[in-house]
Amino acid sequence: LGGKLNTAYSYSNIAIQPQNKTMTSSSPSLEHKLLYFNGAGRAETIRIALHAAGINFTDTRILGKDWPAIKPTTPLGSIPVLTVDGEPHCQSVSLARYAGKLGGFYPEDPLQALVVDEAIESLNELMAVAPKHSDPEELLKLRKEYQAGTMTKYVTFLESLIQKNGGVGFASTPSIADLTLWGTVKMIRTGDWTGIDPTFFESFAGIVATVESIAKNEKVVAYYASRE
Repeated sequence: LGGKLNTAYSYSNIAIQPQNKTMTSSSPSLEHKLLYFNGAGRAETIRIALHAAGINFTDTRILGKDWPAIKPTTPLGSIPVLTVDGEPHCQSVSLARYAGKLGGFYPEDPLQALVVDEAIESLNELMAVAPKHSDPEELLKLRKEYQAGTMTKYVTFLESLIQKNGGVGFASTPSIADLTLWGTVKMIRTGDWTGIDPTFFESFAGIVATVESIAKNEKVVAYYASRE
């Protein structure tokens, strides 16, 4: 993979020293710069889809300690932010949809697109409403209730969408919803969500099948190979 390592990126006059790579391939003419933390989170779907599209994008990954200074410079005080030809854009699902259309991870069929949107919005809500608490014991209590209630409700709904689609994925081809589901399941399986059973998803056959399919997807594999 060609390109140069980006060692510093100035975002609204704030110097950042991230772990960056300029992802290169056969690139469209527009310049793309993605700003997010140095982790998967809400940006990984965007990164994978942009890479699949052959977009030459600057992947700027900031440290948590730098966020307070950068936050006021973003459109709504949140990241990810994707700057396209100098114009910043926000809202992770909107960015994922844009990248997905470019990278072949978003269906052209309107009804399939509706289901993909349902799924990715539901996944975002699921993460957003996860309980937080400063007291460890209270957090475990709240997370246990969350897993038994809200999380089970949302994941059962997502499983039903996959089963209606034949048991793998949310559409006839891999989508941004599949990518986001894969990222969410990986995060929980590795124990990144305190108080949530890492094996929670194993009883949902469609979700497990979708995650396995995405892990082997050639575009996904190619993206991670480019990061090595």
